[in-house]
This record gives sequence, structure tokens and C-alpha cells, in this order.
Amino acid sequence: MTEPNTSPLPETPGPDLDVQWPDDATPTGDALVDRALGLLEGVPDSPVAEHGELYAGMHDSLLEALDAEPGLPAAPRPNSPEGDS
Repeated sequence: MTEPNTSPLPETPGPDLDVQWPDDATPTGDALVDRALGLLEGVPDSPVAEHGELYAGMHDSLLEALDAEPGLPAAPRPNSPEGDS
């Protein structure tokens, strides 16, 4: 039979913990990429439960930037999921 673990639990950081966030993103010169990276500014002030949505939005914005032709405005994003016609 195994012995129960009686070790104390590690301290859980409380809300007063001073988190060291990285500096704001350095501008890249590409408006679409800079807009996507600008979404990171909202992460420190948002609840952790919303971080996934913020990161997903940034991911989608970076994909939009990658799909754009250099020097041309970004194509409008469809309102419906792909494959729906």
C-alpha cells in the first residue's frame, strides 16, 4: 500500500502577484501584422478565460496578413464558414 502524500501544496499565485508581461510588440512596418500584434496589448487586462479568444483573433489576423498580396489592401473576410453556399 502506498503512503499518502503529506507534502504541503505549492503556493498558488494570488491576484496581487506582480506578473512581468513582455514589452509591447515592436512595429514591423506591415499594417496588417502590426494590427494583429496590437491584439496582444489586451491580454494583461483581460481574464484568463478570454485569452484563448484573443489569441485566436490574433492568429486569424496573422493568417489574413499572410494571405494578403503585398502592397494591396486585405481581401474582405467572409461572414459565413467556408463550404456554406
